[in-house]
Formats: sequence, structure tokens, C-alpha cells
Amino acid sequence: MKKILCIFLLILLAFPLFAEENAGKSGEKFDIWGSGKFFALDPLTDGILLGTGVLLTGGELLLDDVMELNRRKYEEKSYSKSDVNAFDRKLVRPYSKIHDGASDFLIIASLVTPVALLSTDKNEWFANGVMYLETILIANGLKETLKLAVNRPRPYIYSGSENLPESDLNDGGWAKSFPSGHTTLAFASATFLTYTFCRYFRNSPWRITVSIGSYALATGVAVLRVSSGSHFLSDVLVGAAIGSAVGFLVPFFHTLNTKKEMSVAVTGNGLSFTMKF
Repeated sequence: MKKILCIFLLILLAFPLFAEENAGKSGEKFDIWGSGKFFALDPLTDGILLGTGVLLTGGELLLDDVMELNRRKYEEKSYSKSDVNAFDRKLVRPYSKIHDGASDFLIIASLVTPVALLSTDKNEWFANGVMYLETILIANGLKETLKLAVNRPRPYIYSGSENLPESDLNDGGWAKSFPSGHTTLAFASATFLTYTFCRYFRNSPWRITVSIGSYALATGVAVLRVSSGSHFLSDVLVGAAIGSAVGFLVPFFHTLNTKKEMSVAVTGNGLSFTMKF
């Protein structure tokens, strides 16, 4: 999961440079800060959001991968399904490599769905890229920090199956079930795309298609994480809630400083004021 996220972040960081270079070749003027009509970048807002994302994600990498803090070693002892709470017990599944691999494929597809925002003006691309980067960093940092703090064994540990992923057993991943990281990022991406796309294209007939498609991918990821034995139902529900909250709040904060258009018109009853946000 971390390798997938690192590759994705590198591509995302390089995209604004590509956008500027591409605009320059076509002879168009490229405003890196965008129009500010729909979403506005702000040094204070983006400093806080980007700093929070880097601090959460970077701090977790340091604590987990470098210092190996709170990392649980796998012990071959009996884990009984009866130890699982009643809410999660019925959906405990043995590990499925096929479903696990399928969820990896879907999370990649989900993470790249905001490519639909390329249909906006080129001057909006950088702002979209910054907001999406902040969304992914914060969502990833939150779920990884919770995983490190909670240390919940994954469902496949309780399934009685001997077919367990060696990589998880070796690096402590077997005890990082809560919350579901795949689901968190998938719903963060789906909510981010749905909110931004609908704000850019309020009258577009594609709004429903984009929204349903992005959330269908995110839901597919959540289902596969449960069916693969990698997560409990409560893991994916909390992950979906965290991802959705971050995916909405980050772009929402960027609407607070957008340019407001006000017009005044003379009517039979006096003056009419119209303000567009």
C-alpha cells in the first residue's frame, strides 16, 4: 500500500509542472494560482493543511518504518473468532490473495479518478493538484496514525486459515486492521472528486455519472477489503467516514477565500443586488 501511495504522490507532484510546460507550448498564459473563482489557494490555509498532511504522514513513517514503535510481532497462537465483537464476527473471512490483489487494483483506479478534473480550465489544474495532495496526505496520515495506535489484528488471524500473507506477518501489518487504509483513501478521492466536479460543473449532466462512478469504485474497494479477510466491517466503515470527511473539508476550506462577483441592476422597485459565490 505504501509503495502504491508513494508512486501516486510522485506523479501528482510532477503534474503541475507538466501542466505549465504544456500550456507554454500551446502559447497560452498559465496562471499557477488559478482564477480563484471556484477554489482559492491561500498561504495560511495551505500552509496549515499541507503541513498537517506532511507531519502526519512523515511522522508515521518515522515512528513505524524507522523506529518501529508499537510494532507487534506475530505469535503463532490460537486466535478465536469468539473474541471478535458480535458486529464484526459474522463477516470474518480467511485471507484471499485474489481479493487482496483486486483491491489494490481498484484503489489505484480510485486514486486516479480526479483526472476528470482535467476538463476544467488549465489555470485550475495547479489548485486542484494542491488540494488533492493535501487531501491524500491528511487522509493517509490519519489512518496510518490510528493503525499504529490501535494495533488491531486483522480478521484473517481469527479465521483459522493457514494461508496468511508473509509480508504482513513480518512487518507487523497483521495487527494494523483499524481503520481500513484502502477504504479511507478511496472515499477521500471519491468525495474530493464529487465535490469539486459538481462545483465546477453545476449544470453538467455528467455530475451524476462522475459521482456514482467514483463512489462505486470506493465501495468496491471496501467490499474487497472485507472479503479478502484483511478488514472487519467496522474498519471499512470508519475508514469511509474519515476519507469522506477529509475529501470534503479540504476543498471546502478553499472556497472560503474565493472571489465573489457582485452585480447591481435597476428594477421597477429599486435596486437588485446579486452576489455569486
